[in-house]
Amino acid sequence: MISGRMLLNRFLHMVVVGAAVSLPVSVCIADGLKKVLVVHSYHETQEGHVVEMTAGIEEALRGSGARTHYFHMDTKRHTDPAWKREVGAQAARLAASLGPDLVITMDDNAQQFFARDFAAKPGSPVVVFGGVNADPAVYGFPTPNVTGVIERPNIRESIELLQKIVPGIRKMVMLTDKSPTTDAFITYCRSLDLPVTVVAYEQPRTLDEWKGTVDAYRGRVDAFGVYVIRTVRYSDSDPRDVPEKDLVAFLTEHSRLPTVGFFDTTARSGLLCGISVSMKEQGYAAGRIARGILAGRLPGDFPVRPTSNGRIQLNLVTAETLGIMIPYQIIRNAVEVVK
Repeated sequence: MISGRMLLNRFLHMVVVGAAVSLPVSVCIADGLKKVLVVHSYHETQEGHVVEMTAGIEEALRGSGARTHYFHMDTKRHTDPAWKREVGAQAARLAASLGPDLVITMDDNAQQFFARDFAAKPGSPVVVFGGVNADPAVYGFPTPNVTGVIERPNIRESIELLQKIVPGIRKMVMLTDKSPTTDAFITYCRSLDLPVTVVAYEQPRTLDEWKGTVDAYRGRVDAFGVYVIRTVRYSDSDPRDVPEKDLVAFLTEHSRLPTVGFFDTTARSGLLCGISVSMKEQGYAAGRIARGILAGRLPGDFPVRPTSNGRIQLNLVTAETLGIMIPYQIIRNAVEVVK
C-alpha cells in the first residue's frame, strides 16, 4: 500500500524536477557542456528568496556553457523530518542519475539533508553552497570538494538603522520561529557586540504563544527585532502556518512599538524597517564560484565568506500607524519601500 505522503513525494519529484530540467544555457564551452545541479531547500515560487537566488545563479552562469538542472526540496511548506529525509534522498538519487560536474546547494536544509554526504567523499562532485546560516563546520564544510557562501544577517546594521529612525532605543526582544535557520541566527546574534541590550530571544511555536510573548514584553522593551517567522502554527491541533503579515499585524497593533526585521520580506510583512541580505547576491556569489570552478579553478581557491551588500527596507504604512517620521534621506536610499 502506497501512502498519500509517498504519492505526494513522487508527484513533487516528477513535477519540480521535470519542469526545471528544461532550463539550459545555450552557450557551450570548448571541452563540452557542463552539467550543474542546483538543489534549493525551499519551493521554486518563494518570492523574495528562492526566485531571487535562482536569478542570481543564472546571471552568474550565463555564457559559461553550463546546463542547469533544478530540484526544489520544498522544506519550508513541509517541515516534518520525514519529508526532509525523503526529499533529500530524492535529490541524492537525481544527482546519481545526472552525474553533474558540479552541485550548487542553497540554504541550510539542502546541506543537512543532502550536500553533507558529499563532503570529502571520494568520487563526489564539487559542491558550492549558498544561503547557509549555520557554521558550515556543522555540515563538515569546507573540504577539498566543497566551498561556498554563508548568509549572515545584517543585525547590527539593521538596529543602527532603527536607531536613526527612532533615537533612544536601548532594549529589545528578538522574535523568531523555531528551526535550524533561526537557531543559527540566535547563536550568531549572541556573538555580536550590539548597540542595544537584547533582553530575550523568544521562539513561539503557536499563535497563542506569539500573542503571549508580545503581551509579556509590552512596556518592558523599546522595540522588537524579528527574524524568520514562517513556521508559527495556529495551534497544536491546527498545523497550518500563520501568515507573516498576521503575526506582524498583531505585534504592531498590540505592542505599539517600533519593529526591525533581518530577513528578506521585512517590509512586506509589515515591519517598520530592516537591512536584509540580498538573496540574488547570495545566488550570484555561489554562481560565480561555480563558474570559476567549471573553468578549472579549485574549490580551495574560494574561501568561505559572506556576501556584503544589504537592502534597506521600509514600511511607511507601519511608520504612519506608529506615528513615526522616517527621514527623507533614509527613504531615498531604500531599495524596497512599502507605501
